[in-house]
Amino acid sequence: MASADDIHELNCHIQRSIRYHRARERFFAGWSRWISFLSLLSGSAVVVALLARLPDWVALGFGASVAALQAGELIWSLSGKARLHADLAGAFIGLEQELARQPDASLADIRAPRAEILRIEAREPPIKRYLDLICHNQVARAIGSDDIERLSFWQRWFAQYLNGDTALQK
Repeated sequence: MASADDIHELNCHIQRSIRYHRARERFFAGWSRWISFLSLLSGSAVVVALLARLPDWVALGFGASVAALQAGELIWSLSGKARLHADLAGAFIGLEQELARQPDASLADIRAPRAEILRIEAREPPIKRYLDLICHNQVARAIGSDDIERLSFWQRWFAQYLNGDTALQK
């Protein structure tokens, strides 16, 4: 029989991973939507500028912004990254469901989900450590734990951008 601590630790790890990948998915999907919106707006402005006989530099500026925005979307593949994180979160949700079906799991029963976690994590891009700590704190609060990591305003604000490699170094 697996100890309650083993199962609790595994559940917390899975919950943190789900929250992390959902946050990354929302981040990339949001940026992708903004780029699409701005591209559409700029493209419309090009047509308006040409139809209204505005100076050529206005149409060129908006046309260049459409090209730059679409090039950024192509290079960074924001919508693709959003899909990747949605898939990773879905894999972790599947693991959580599998664990929920085994309330009296033995140590052997939780080896398979642990191995699956490693398989899923091998597909993950590098972790944004500050965002990971934010997700850790959310899980801790959800279960009533006082295991909260303190983060500065700037660490929380830029969690989606900073690697946070020194996050746990004190």
